[in-house]
Amino acid sequence: MDFDLVIKNGTVIDGTGRRRFHADLGLRGGKVAVVSASEPLSCTRTLDASRLAVAPGFIDFHSHSEWVAPLPDHDRVLAPLVLQGITTMVAGQCGFSPAPVTDETIPLVDHTSAMLRESAFPYRWRSVREFLDVLQSDGMMINTALLAGHAPVRYAVVGDSLEPPQPEQLEAMCRVLRKAIRDGAFGMSAGLGYTPGMFAQTEELLALLRVVAEEGAVYTVHNRTYRWATTFYEPMVGGVPHNIRAIREQLDLARRSSVRLQLSHLIFVGRNTWPTYQTALQEIDALADEGYDLAFDAFPYTYGNTTINVNLPKWYMADLKRNLDDPAELRRVEQEWDEQNALVGRDYSDIYLLWAGLPELADLDGLHFAAVAEQLNMRPAEAYVHVAKLSDGRARILQDTFSGDGSSEEPLQAVLSHPRCSFMLDTILTRGGKANPASYGTFPRLLGRYSRDLGLFTLEETVRRSTSYSAERLGLGDQIGRVAPGYWADLVLFDPDTVGDNTTLEQPDTPPSGIHTVLISGQVVAQGGQITTRARHGRVLRR
Repeated sequence: MDFDLVIKNGTVIDGTGRRRFHADLGLRGGKVAVVSASEPLSCTRTLDASRLAVAPGFIDFHSHSEWVAPLPDHDRVLAPLVLQGITTMVAGQCGFSPAPVTDETIPLVDHTSAMLRESAFPYRWRSVREFLDVLQSDGMMINTALLAGHAPVRYAVVGDSLEPPQPEQLEAMCRVLRKAIRDGAFGMSAGLGYTPGMFAQTEELLALLRVVAEEGAVYTVHNRTYRWATTFYEPMVGGVPHNIRAIREQLDLARRSSVRLQLSHLIFVGRNTWPTYQTALQEIDALADEGYDLAFDAFPYTYGNTTINVNLPKWYMADLKRNLDDPAELRRVEQEWDEQNALVGRDYSDIYLLWAGLPELADLDGLHFAAVAEQLNMRPAEAYVHVAKLSDGRARILQDTFSGDGSSEEPLQAVLSHPRCSFMLDTILTRGGKANPASYGTFPRLLGRYSRDLGLFTLEETVRRSTSYSAERLGLGDQIGRVAPGYWADLVLFDPDTVGDNTTLEQPDTPPSGIHTVLISGQVVAQGGQITTRARHGRVLRR
């Protein structure tokens, strides 16, 4: 039997969660043709996997790299993903996607996505289908699936209005969304902590989610808040914790629409928010036990990156241009932040400036905002708003105390251990500024620290929830995510004894250990910690 490549003597962890086994793999036409656990296979091209695990390539279930994908040198920017074993990304998250767009909405989409990229690109597409066609024509480094963002769908009908859509506008939004899904999007994402998503009310979301459910697609959502007390809900203190209210809103929408729900990056922000994790997991389990299709995802760090505007209150964002120039409104924001930080248990030293987005502020990249304020000779809140204004919201930050900190991570470990949790990065990759350590170490950290060292889950379960589980949630469980005949040969070979994350906050771009070889579509694309080809073997995935 002829093969393009044989991987010999490997320990196969096939992605299903079943016990590992020794086998040879025969690859042909970019797919796994044979998995032989009894007879050795032969081929003129072989890859020795002795003492290595052979697993499906990892799936980043929450990616923002669709904003890098259209760039001609995207392979250089996305190299850290491949070097940690990622072969597939699920993009278009948190309500943002580069399509669908119109001539009129391109400036709006471009502005709201500015913090996700550092280079402009010509919009050579209008529809989701055309966007995917462009990626396919240009070639992709890794496999790419897209969700349609709520923001461009909304912009396509109501423009930059923050008012609730009229009934006829909502019907038009539903048509735009349905077309986007039928054009190849795997569902819809919403970013309810960002503009315009934070202004979307129940009726708007429910109508759109019924379309997603009718199409059998998935809905992913960045909740309105991940803190127990915020200015988003009234009163700021008292009653149900605000992050629990935000989760209940999504669970109620899932119940009323029967949509397949994926709660994005389930985190608990601030030390005083951490105790709410048990309630959150119990309520998610309760609805799932009723038969509703819901899950969540998380990253294995107690910090994560986002846009600088995420901490600005809803009332402030409603008239942002005027408020940025109003000293009285700055004092109001400062007072609210001081109260909120005291309530949730964090301060300005827990928020780092990863990328200011401006050459004149580049020296501040990597500092926490207490230090930024000192450098600028400003109060911390004043410095924060100053950077937000100068960067026009493009600045990127890293926030600590996400489900833990350096001394404790009980909520994080509980979330990662939960069987409904898939794994992801939620990282923003650009050439400039400081990196999010997740860009370099997420999956090695899961395999090393949390599986091998702490024993939170078996190696087989770690691989399952990094591969086939995410593929099934997306709707591609019969094509990717397993080592089995007929599945695409997207594979990672790693050493279970040495695999691990080497990043720190001070050195966030340190490569991982133990990732030996990565294949996409049956082709070796990385080996020994180096990208081995400029050829693009990734596939554009369409629903």
